[in-house]
Amino acid sequence: MKNIIPGTLSHYIEVARIVSKKKPKLTGNPAAINAHIGGQFFFSPHPMALEAHIHHTQNHTQLLGYLSSLAEREEIPLVDLIRNFCPAKGYFIDLYEAYKDLWKRSSMNKLPFEDFLDWQKNEKIGSTGYLDNCHGQDESLALMKNYFQNLGLPVEENQVVMGTGFKNLFNALIAVLMTKDVSVGENGRDFRKRTPGTILVPQGHYQSLVKAPSFHNGHLKVIERIDATHIHKELEKRGDIKAVYLSVVANPSGAIMPEEQMRDIAGVILEYNEKNKNNPVFLIADQVYNGSILKKGLSIFSIASVNGKFASMYDYTITIVSPSKTLGYASARIGFAASGAVIPGDTTSIISRMKALMAHEGSDGVEVSTEVGVVAAYAFSSKKWIDKNNSYIRSQLIRAQKHVDSINSYIGYTFFTINNPDAGWYILSKFKRKNLPALIEDSTDLMIYFMNYNHCTLNTGFITRPGSQFGYEAPNLPQNDFLILRSTLAMKPEDLDEFFRRFKEGIIKLVSLKENELETILKE
Repeated sequence: MKNIIPGTLSHYIEVARIVSKKKPKLTGNPAAINAHIGGQFFFSPHPMALEAHIHHTQNHTQLLGYLSSLAEREEIPLVDLIRNFCPAKGYFIDLYEAYKDLWKRSSMNKLPFEDFLDWQKNEKIGSTGYLDNCHGQDESLALMKNYFQNLGLPVEENQVVMGTGFKNLFNALIAVLMTKDVSVGENGRDFRKRTPGTILVPQGHYQSLVKAPSFHNGHLKVIERIDATHIHKELEKRGDIKAVYLSVVANPSGAIMPEEQMRDIAGVILEYNEKNKNNPVFLIADQVYNGSILKKGLSIFSIASVNGKFASMYDYTITIVSPSKTLGYASARIGFAASGAVIPGDTTSIISRMKALMAHEGSDGVEVSTEVGVVAAYAFSSKKWIDKNNSYIRSQLIRAQKHVDSINSYIGYTFFTINNPDAGWYILSKFKRKNLPALIEDSTDLMIYFMNYNHCTLNTGFITRPGSQFGYEAPNLPQNDFLILRSTLAMKPEDLDEFFRRFKEGIIKLVSLKENELETILKE
């Protein structure tokens, strides 16, 4: 090892104090770079989405009103303009088909389609999404229905719900899965009977899943991998499994689940549910990263599109999407879910029950101009525009790998590595436990160390997310021989350089602490 000045024993004791679980009051370093925010404040939504947002703020019309203003600006018929936005031209919603669907279901379906558009473009909607319109405007739900259909899902009317992002929809879904339908008690009051259960999640899952089941007397069970073999093994034990969580693009690793793997999973679930029709297992498909693909030749597959011999996965899958990641619209706090699922014995569908629950709690109210902007983001964010963002992240990944190689070269051996994600904005830094001081027992200790390796002084420290938050250190699984920290690539190149400069500083001290530990052991 070259150019490394070993730390003193007193310095070692001081760092031990910082990372020790016996003194957990340390909250962070105000001078640290926040390297775990995943692009929420870096990428911006498509300019036309922001323009539609502003248009509604000023005119209070639906998205069609904004489209009408574009048609007037470009001096072309409105019907011709909306034909331009369709999957065949690289977009994700077929506006022409979506509005035709609205027309057919309207009271104006006997009139020409053009007359419907002319009337609908002036339709005013209120300034807030609460109360009567708390699940999304008819126009928004119709356009998002078309979006899901273009993912291969057989979505019908009233099978889409809007909420305030993935977590809101997930919380509502868990509440539905963990309770039976509304019943009337002897005193004439409505009540729901609790039916607590388990959600299977993979080692390496979205950290926000952790809290929701406990609100409803349920819990997560972390399993090594979400695939047909592991799911079948768990279902053989059955227990109280209510659902399986599947992230098409894994958060945090960025691995895209192959279509073949998902079809095998669908086969296991459909076979199980055919034998257990009154007590089926559902699947939660997290597809918030649709489109954020970093490697050529890979694609996103929707498991809800699989048809089995006796049933369709759409009837057992709840697919959730959000503009937060791929579309760069995290500040909007909006998400959509689609499903044809019904819990046996319930009088309404899972989507209908989610709507009723969120209406009661008032938790899914969204300011309508934001709603219009989000749907516009889905309509106008072309594949070409998303590919441009993906290209930027790919360049950041190359830049990060050069930093990692440089740091390891400086240390003299491979002290840590980063992964090569298929999609998303994140990287995982992996550290072998054998290279770390004994007092760093888990990834939370490691995270705290890097926040404070130079005692909160200016221009030091960085904030990441520890692997423990993603299930990598689940107590029911064997201990890994490595620790993981997750950080983001969605930052400016100069900020990424500064992040790795601090990373190098912290690693140099960490290596010297390990050397001191070994020297102390040898002396004893």
